Amino acid sequence: MEIVYLYKSLIDIIVEQSGSAELLHVHAGLAIYLLALMVVRQRRGGFLALQCVLAAELANETMDWLAASPKWTWGDTISDFVLTMMWPTAITVVIAWRRRRWQKAIATLARPAAISATSSGAAPFAST
Repeated sequence: MEIVYLYKSLIDIIVEQSGSAELLHVHAGLAIYLLALMVVRQRRGGFLALQCVLAAELANETMDWLAASPKWTWGDTISDFVLTMMWPTAITVVIAWRRRRWQKAIATLARPAAISATSSGAAPFAST
């Protein structure tokens, strides 16, 4: 249990120096996301990096719950979770959307061209 209180006191010092616990959650979420992207070296995506942010946030909220269980509230936990996950989730969703759009464009270009109409505009016909 001592590690929980040591963690909580370290976080309290960081919050005291930074001035805002809410802003710290946003920055920590982005920092963990970018660090995970660099370590994992995924070419695109970031789903694994997003899972790292989720795991770190769940661990942080568990430590908060263990350290401050009589004063712990769901409202604070949900707020912390949303603030931490907001930008990494948004970045991952945009990257996935752009990848799908790019893949559709490539598939459209790779599709064989249909039989083109003759210069008169009439549809071609088969002769035997």
